[in-house]
Amino acid sequence: MGALLRVWIARRDFFYRIGSENLAFRDDCESDLRDKLELLGIVGNCHRKTWTRRMQRALFLATVFTTCFVAGLSNSVAQETATPHPLLPSDTSSPRTTLNSFLAACNELYSLADTEKTAADFNTKVLPASERIMDCLDLSALPGELRDTAGIESAVYLKEVLDRVKLPEEDDIPGATTADGKPLSRWRIPGTRLSIVRVQDGSQEGAYLFSPEMVRQAAKIYRAAEQLPYRKDGPKVSPRFYDRYVALTKRQPTLTADTSSPRGTLTLFLDTINQISEMIRAEKHIDRTDPKFLPLVTQVYRCLDLSEIPEYSRDYYAGEAAVCLKEILDRVTVPPPEEIPGPENLQAMEGGEPLVRWQVPNTKITIARVAEGPQRGEYLFTVGTVQRAAEMYEEVKSQPYRTKGRPVSVGFHDWYLSVPANPTVADWVDWLPDGFRHRTLGLAIWQWIGLLLAMIVGLGIMFTIYWVGGIRSESMRQRGLLRYWITTLFAIVAMFVPLVFKHVIWEYLSIRGTALYVAQFSADIVFLMALIAVILAVSSRLADSVVALPKVRSRQLDATLVRILFRVLGIIAAAIVFLEGGRYLGFPLTTLLASAGIGGLAIALSAQGMVKGLFGTVTLLLDRPFRVGDRIVANGHDGVVEEIGLRSTKIRSFLSNHLISIPNDQMAESEIENVGKRKHISRISDLHIPIDTPREKVDQAVTSIRAILDNHEGMDPEYPPRVYFNEFNPDSFNIRILYWYTPPDLWNYYAFCEKVNLQIFKVFDQHGIQFSLPLRHSYWKHDDEQGPLEVTFLGNGVDVKTGVDVTADTSDQASPGPG
Repeated sequence: MGALLRVWIARRDFFYRIGSENLAFRDDCESDLRDKLELLGIVGNCHRKTWTRRMQRALFLATVFTTCFVAGLSNSVAQETATPHPLLPSDTSSPRTTLNSFLAACNELYSLADTEKTAADFNTKVLPASERIMDCLDLSALPGELRDTAGIESAVYLKEVLDRVKLPEEDDIPGATTADGKPLSRWRIPGTRLSIVRVQDGSQEGAYLFSPEMVRQAAKIYRAAEQLPYRKDGPKVSPRFYDRYVALTKRQPTLTADTSSPRGTLTLFLDTINQISEMIRAEKHIDRTDPKFLPLVTQVYRCLDLSEIPEYSRDYYAGEAAVCLKEILDRVTVPPPEEIPGPENLQAMEGGEPLVRWQVPNTKITIARVAEGPQRGEYLFTVGTVQRAAEMYEEVKSQPYRTKGRPVSVGFHDWYLSVPANPTVADWVDWLPDGFRHRTLGLAIWQWIGLLLAMIVGLGIMFTIYWVGGIRSESMRQRGLLRYWITTLFAIVAMFVPLVFKHVIWEYLSIRGTALYVAQFSADIVFLMALIAVILAVSSRLADSVVALPKVRSRQLDATLVRILFRVLGIIAAAIVFLEGGRYLGFPLTTLLASAGIGGLAIALSAQGMVKGLFGTVTLLLDRPFRVGDRIVANGHDGVVEEIGLRSTKIRSFLSNHLISIPNDQMAESEIENVGKRKHISRISDLHIPIDTPREKVDQAVTSIRAILDNHEGMDPEYPPRVYFNEFNPDSFNIRILYWYTPPDLWNYYAFCEKVNLQIFKVFDQHGIQFSLPLRHSYWKHDDEQGPLEVTFLGNGVDVKTGVDVTADTSDQASPGPG
């Protein structure tokens, strides 16, 4: 009985010790239990056997309950220990803690790689485990852009090696110090080349990490130990960890793209294309909208150096190059992964030069390290390999596919060139006779027919749009500015026709190869020209919009200057678009500028007149000798200026109404009389009276004319009329008349002159003053012995034919006659 009580009390104490930390509560329970046992003892003196059985049953139940509770508590503690906080770093304070942390993080990643993971799982589980693995590695010798990919791969190799060697007991792994208390600098795992060293400087100073040499040599060490069996005891083993890691990265290519070494690039390239081949063969067409397809294609393109491929054909060129490279690699023997340089071969030794390039044996395919650009430090298929991929495929396409090694994609190239990208088109092609799928000059017959129809329809649509747009633009320009702007839509719609053409031949007709490049290049050239046409049309409409503003006089030189300015800006914008478009099409900018310089020189030499006219235009715009609407006299032409263009100035003849175009260089060099700029119209006239006229009548004539012009119509006070008897001519007296008429309206001026002439005529008649008119008569003499004789008779008269007051000059001229 005493022994049973002692066991019960011991179990009870264990139970209360785990279940509660309150000592007062435990004492109360003990007191209560002793009272009950005492009571049971008193009562049980007569029933000892019954009490014993009940006591045994109670002890059994208490033991079971306690065991379950302790097991649940231990399991909870174990779970908390197995899942550390995602931000908790690995403990690298000693070789012991570094090795334990590394093994634990690798085992965690191994367990996560066993199941399919979502993107959230990668962010919350896989990535933290990977970071804790990297905490245990000294990655200082790797380029920064390669540490994530090459580091985790080296860690997988190290874990594979550690799972195959016997590890010392935990007590035998040294701590951070030696027996004499000094810091431990290096520890080598017994029986291996793996060493953990103490970092001497940098952000991880004092931490114990796997050395940089181990990181670089991890793959080589793994290949040497790959045939060893996994150990049976010691820390937990992760069988086939490398295979699970490859499977994990294959499921998530966008998160684990590995171009850190030739091995990673080649493996990623082949595995991704094999997935694409399986996917598209199952669907029988290319569905580029499939979210599973786009990341794989992007992954393949990332393995290719496309830096020197023109942007307009980068996607198409990369697709065909990738297919051709896959066809070549499916026909040659690809070395096993351990023979392909990996992260461990990036540097030959500490501080050595990185591996620059690697060539696939027995081929011209080269993978090289990118020296500059956004993919600097990555190992990609070189530009030369990409550019010569189709040529190299033609050389080996007659060879059979290999039967060993990685999976091959039989007939992948032919399928790529002829299978439609649209399921509807694929159904139509299946419905056509087999002859339409026969390939000629790189394309199937149905593709040639579709390409020809697409070209005819596209060009027809563009021609119709430009024809209708040109007609509507001329009519709408006169009907309103807004309508004129709306006509720009014709040019914009025509500009998008080449883009639709490109989409059709790529997505629906699946045109590939040389035909694709020629069609795409031609379409881009047409698009570039259409874009330039849109720019010029917009610049013209902007000029008209500015001219229409109230502050700009549309019929003056300011409006012309605005139009020329916007036209020049449009030409500059078009030139920029041309240069940028040429760069996009693969023409270097220096070549374009050199071509533009040579072409400009040739144009300047062949169009000197136009260049001179342009400089003449600039001179006229700066000097402004006249404006649109002014009446000018230039180069013997009298007329009204209607237009000042880039090359010439157009004048409407004042009398004949003919339109005269005078080159601007001639206008800039000629004397220009701007009649429209005069403030008034002046008249200077000489009136002749006979030389035998008495002085009184001469004085009367001058006084009468002054009276007629006194305060006359249109007189400018600053310019009063002037009348003077100013000259004695051989045959008459001269009276000079000067007056100025304002405003300078020509027809009103003529009417006023007529009025003045009639008044002078009337006054002269009243005072008996005659006009001196010269009369000339010619006589012929018949005597050859004497030279010509000229006899002049002076008399008075009026030119009755013209009605103008002039002095008559009559000359008799004798000249020798016949015999």
